[in-house]
Amino acid sequence: MLELKDDCLQQILPGSIASDKNVQDVAKAISAKLQHINRQTELILLLPRLDELSEALIDELAWQYHVDFYDYQADIAKKRALVRNAIAWHRYKGAPAAVEEVCSAVFQSAKVFEWWEYGGVPYHFQVRLIEEGIPDKRIIDNLERAIQVTKNTRSWLDCLSFYRELLAIIYFAKVLWVHKTVNIYPSKFRIPDVNAKFYVGNAMRQQRSVRICQIGAD
Repeated sequence: MLELKDDCLQQILPGSIASDKNVQDVAKAISAKLQHINRQTELILLLPRLDELSEALIDELAWQYHVDFYDYQADIAKKRALVRNAIAWHRYKGAPAAVEEVCSAVFQSAKVFEWWEYGGVPYHFQVRLIEEGIPDKRIIDNLERAIQVTKNTRSWLDCLSFYRELLAIIYFAKVLWVHKTVNIYPSKFRIPDVNAKFYVGNAMRQQRSVRICQIGAD
């Protein structure tokens, strides 16, 4: 099957004029223009070729698809993600899923928690578990702006929370002391009656004086 990218015009010339030199030259000139047009038609397929487009063209597509929270200073990967999902977000804008997808486009780890999941006020929500680094306040402002234009009017954003895992070494000491109390109570018994005879004796001695004499030597 002949395709437009091939030199097909010369191949389909009628036999009566195919050998004419002027006709062949005209066919070649027209084929060159047709091939140029065929190459340009690839530019019409924008979204399927989004990863191949230049950053300047991505910025223009963001304006065309009304990406209200588009950040012109973001990296090219995030820009492509925002443009790629713009049409889908406009279809179900206001739904919690749209808010979560927008947050995930800016921070992949972001999760939306509805008010009943954390005991909040009805029609309120939070965006939590953001693990990516925050280079400056502009990123936070862009995320908040993205949420505001994506959520429904009656919903209110309570807060943005960030999750950081800190690695540290914890040292602890423990003293073990065991104490056991043993209570020993006297046996309970009845004292029997004791009958006995009691004898008392007494002696008395009196001495008036004691004389001590020195005995001389012979």
